[in-house]
Amino acid sequence: MNHLSKTALTLLVAFAASGAASAADTQLTGCAAKRESIRSELRQAQEQGLSDKVAGLTRALDEVNAHCRDSSLVERHNKKIVKAQAKVNQTERSLRLAQEANKEPKKIAKLEGKLEKAKAELAALQAQQP
Repeated sequence: MNHLSKTALTLLVAFAASGAASAADTQLTGCAAKRESIRSELRQAQEQGLSDKVAGLTRALDEVNAHCRDSSLVERHNKKIVKAQAKVNQTERSLRLAQEANKEPKKIAKLEGKLEKAKAELAALQAQQP
């Protein structure tokens, strides 16, 4: 029974350590997250012996190391959010005009669907960290 307890304790420690590593990985943002993602794919490609993919991922990692700046990622992300908000605003305007003009219910329903999709895209962008 003592041996079983040691084994259980060892497994518990191993799972806790792997969980801590996973938690640390999920906290990465910006360029650090891009680097880690590429490194992870690179390790998998190396393990699978995919030399073309290894070469491409190595170049990608070199590019990220040379050119990636967190500030430019944030700026690009903010521009995407502004563009998505503009799409929501335009679709709301189109829907309102269609409703005021008593357009066909089919057209109004189509615009409502388009609006919901635009709002979902905006919410997804706002939830992401650059």
